[in-house]
Amino acid sequence: MSTFIGKNWFKLALGAILIAMIASFAYKLWANSSEPDQRLTAMKQAPSFQLQDLDGKPVSSQDMDGKVRLVYFFYSFCPDVCMPTTFLLSQVQEALKKKDLLGTKAEIVSITVDPKRDTPEVLKEFGNRFESKPVPGGWTFLRGEESKIHKLAEDFGIMVIKEKDGNFSHSNAILLVDPKGKLRNYYDASNPELDVDHIVKDVVTLSKGK
Repeated sequence: MSTFIGKNWFKLALGAILIAMIASFAYKLWANSSEPDQRLTAMKQAPSFQLQDLDGKPVSSQDMDGKVRLVYFFYSFCPDVCMPTTFLLSQVQEALKKKDLLGTKAEIVSITVDPKRDTPEVLKEFGNRFESKPVPGGWTFLRGEESKIHKLAEDFGIMVIKEKDGNFSHSNAILLVDPKGKLRNYYDASNPELDVDHIVKDVVTLSKGK
């Protein structure tokens, strides 16, 4: 096997590059489809929840009805994907503000899977790095009992596994929920092709009642 690879390494490398280019092109074609409804067909009713904001006030999923929601399960001590994904959401936040949608027709919801370490004070400092509170109801950070949050993530289709070192392995996906509480899309936030314009385009579409 090693001899075969040695003799054919150039062909194998070229093939891998071509596959990556085709996948990238296909993703861009899908993301920029002129018919977004083909990508945004309702999957199921998003699971309901009641958690607490960083001031300890109860927040339920029903409180957000009427707005498009971008839901992200994360934790601030995450050593890899959570920080860049939260930065991406901060860019989405700015784009939605410019369209006068943030806080009125759209909301970003970040739910920590690590509430023991992610105290309100820790999350307020974390959120401040991304200017996450410039618009009331625009970006909400939520906490709750760890077991309930992990069950909620599972109900959304997000894997969360607690590791021996206290960190968490989890699916790095942003969930798109429409104003009626229907789950419409999963964005793979680890995909380098995912960009702000694509997400905002979908939020705008759903905010119009599509």
